[in-house]
Amino acid sequence: MSICIAAAIVLGIMGIFSAKYRRWAKEAFSCVGRRLTLRPCESSFNQRVKAKVSGKLMNRSPGGARFVNKHFEAISWVFTIILFASLALTALTVYNLAVYGTCDPVNPDQCLIGTEPTCGGGENCQPCQCDGLTCESPDYIACGGDCSCKKDVCEGS
Repeated sequence: MSICIAAAIVLGIMGIFSAKYRRWAKEAFSCVGRRLTLRPCESSFNQRVKAKVSGKLMNRSPGGARFVNKHFEAISWVFTIILFASLALTALTVYNLAVYGTCDPVNPDQCLIGTEPTCGGGENCQPCQCDGLTCESPDYIACGGDCSCKKDVCEGS
């Protein structure tokens, strides 16, 4: 069942951009719908995905293919949990960007995306750390519009 859920999401997105995956996405959604209503999948979607993955691995690593074939259900549950955890973290990041203007409101300097840095007076950045040295309001233009201190600006500190 877990592979049906993960495949429905992933193949549904891939099916938007490529007709190659639409048939598989349709089968995955059908499988999820049937499993949610406590009925077995008609298309044996799980078995087809298991055979496809094991077959691809067989050429490279017969031992790996045997392992995947034997533990396919557990592996698919792990990937399903990872999928939902990454979706939750992505949603949290988007929320933080929308509300706080940074992906990490606790440590906004750690976020690589977000709004423009806050600079005092519009010309000088607020004091910041530069490899352990404190820069006293480095020139905003010399920083290239970036408030993170650069060594060439901080060299006198």
